Amino acid sequence: MTDENKLEPTVQGDVEAEDEIAQADAEARNIGANNIVKNHIIASMALGLVPVPLFDIAALVTAQINMLRSLSEHYDLPFDDTDSRSLVTSLIGGSLPVLGVVGLSSFAKLIPGVGTLLGSASLSVSAGAVTYAVGQTFIMHFEAGGTIGNFDASKAQAFFKREFDKGKALVRDIREEVKGPAAGKAAGETADTHTPP
Repeated sequence: MTDENKLEPTVQGDVEAEDEIAQADAEARNIGANNIVKNHIIASMALGLVPVPLFDIAALVTAQINMLRSLSEHYDLPFDDTDSRSLVTSLIGGSLPVLGVVGLSSFAKLIPGVGTLLGSASLSVSAGAVTYAVGQTFIMHFEAGGTIGNFDASKAQAFFKREFDKGKALVRDIREEVKGPAAGKAAGETADTHTPP
């Protein structure tokens, strides 16, 4: 066996090891990015419960700008507040049905009592879903090597709309997850207060 044949498996093994490391790094980066998005979904859902019409939407946009800042830092990319604000508004604004749901939910809060409750509940779900969609859209863009500066909202509209639909289902799951321990605790307390006959 020649020296070249002895070295070839080692080189191939090194390449495979490097590929595995690169794949593990990419997975870790993706998990970190999705955790950033999930944290901002929860914050957006809470902001959707704010009973003040229009303030809730302004707070939601601010939370999404903060999410983009965190994602940019996570991907070691430059960040600009002004560009980001216009990108988020053009991405959401380009999806008229999404914008309509968010806007109507906020304005429903103007109706005293039931309007506030229904508006807050529906805006909470919509806010979480929009945040998910914005986050996933920018994760896809950043993973493809894009930056804030070269993002084209019009090209991302179809992806954004699909992610918005996925986001609604995810938000419902998160709400159930949050309600689960509270509901279980309440059921446990109820069970403890009843004595068997």
